Amino acid sequence: MQANRLKHKLLSPSTALLVVWTVLFACNAMAPLTDPDTPWHMATGMYILQHHHIPRHDVFSWSMRGKPWVTQEWLFEVILAWLSLHFQFAGIWFLIVVIQCVTLGFVYVLARRLAGGNAVVAALLAILAVLVGWPFWVIRPQIFSYALFAVFLWILESYRRGHRRYIWLSLPLMLIWANSHASAPLGPLMILFELAVSFLPSWGALVQSSFSQRDRLQLAFFAITSAAIGLLNPNHWHEYAYALLGGNALMVRSIMEWHSPDFHQSLYKWGVLPYFLILLTLLAYQRRGVLWKFFIYTAVTFALTLVYQRFLPYFSISSAVLLAQMIPQRFSLSDANRSFLWRMLSGMVSILALVWLGYALPTVKGTFRQHLSRNAFPFGAVAYLQKHHVQTSLLNAYDWGGFLIYEHIPTFVDGRTDIFLENHTFAHYMDLQNLASDAPALLDEYQFRYILMPPNYALTVYLENDADYTLVYEGRLADIFKRVNPS
Repeated sequence: MQANRLKHKLLSPSTALLVVWTVLFACNAMAPLTDPDTPWHMATGMYILQHHHIPRHDVFSWSMRGKPWVTQEWLFEVILAWLSLHFQFAGIWFLIVVIQCVTLGFVYVLARRLAGGNAVVAALLAILAVLVGWPFWVIRPQIFSYALFAVFLWILESYRRGHRRYIWLSLPLMLIWANSHASAPLGPLMILFELAVSFLPSWGALVQSSFSQRDRLQLAFFAITSAAIGLLNPNHWHEYAYALLGGNALMVRSIMEWHSPDFHQSLYKWGVLPYFLILLTLLAYQRRGVLWKFFIYTAVTFALTLVYQRFLPYFSISSAVLLAQMIPQRFSLSDANRSFLWRMLSGMVSILALVWLGYALPTVKGTFRQHLSRNAFPFGAVAYLQKHHVQTSLLNAYDWGGFLIYEHIPTFVDGRTDIFLENHTFAHYMDLQNLASDAPALLDEYQFRYILMPPNYALTVYLENDADYTLVYEGRLADIFKRVNPS
């Protein structure tokens, strides 16, 4: 009986959908790496493995060397470096695929429960949960946060349905979260929110989450305990304080992921905006009961996305779960799952997708460095800097700071933006990059020996006409200027 049940699950349309999507995601993850922060995360992990300690002070830049550095993502970085050392790029690729599968799987299980066992709809919504936020699925610590957010949603819904034992998983998961990404405060807040929302009465289509007094006390206990466990990290309370950087106006203005969405971009114009309008329409005509908590999760994460686009993956996960409650039971495709023809077709589709993946697998061979995009990182310019042993007084483009760290060249600024907010270093960099009125004075103040910038920057055009600098390297991606008479 169990063997037949397993066979029916494997040879089902829902399984075929999940397999095809995972193969598409896995093949896309084989593309050359372009995210500017991935190299410095790798370099940090390598440093920790080599020195057997987590750095508490900057060791990668020349401008802020020795200054305090909150390495709140060290666990992800160590895993990344270890996989690279033992399995090269294949291990890194496997990591992001597995984390995506964890997210996909938990959203699928949760959506299927909420959709009354509608497996095909649950599979489509699980895919949607990743698809909407796909641009943010890059090899960075935040992917741990997406997966853990989905797992906590499942844990808390299981708790609401009477499966109390699963809440204990929140404690070890919180330990992982607090050491892998600065979004760790979300864990205790989600448990606390589960408690708070239980006091909201049902209103229209919005349904109350009913808990006994004992259940509420238990939720309060796990919220406090998980928050305490989150302090078991090298940075202690600083891990929670990192989220306050979202209030730094300069960083919000300057870093793309902290920007508000640009609805002129195709992703938001033709993807997110229509999706949200469809969601609103469905809510307006909703007759089935919808849990308050998933409605609020969706509303809050969308509001946060409008302010900081980096919250888009959380909105995509929350909204997929919300949609699962709005699917009428008559749309169930469970009968199709039992059809012999559907099972055979589903099995063939899954097999073809896996064969396609097997055909593409040789692409993941090679080292991490070999999979860095030549169209995103200035390999030629870095080779010049290494040849001339440049180790200080280098002004570099912000987006290349991570690559310079990976190549053992100290930076002026890089993706670890928080440490450069001190002493106005990051503010000075932005003034230099954008050729603000104080840029000439800053060039004189810092006396940079070398300047590495893209050809199209305003500063690059200025340096081409500055007698104090001469162009010593000209490339497709980057130019290098050298100070003629360094003091």
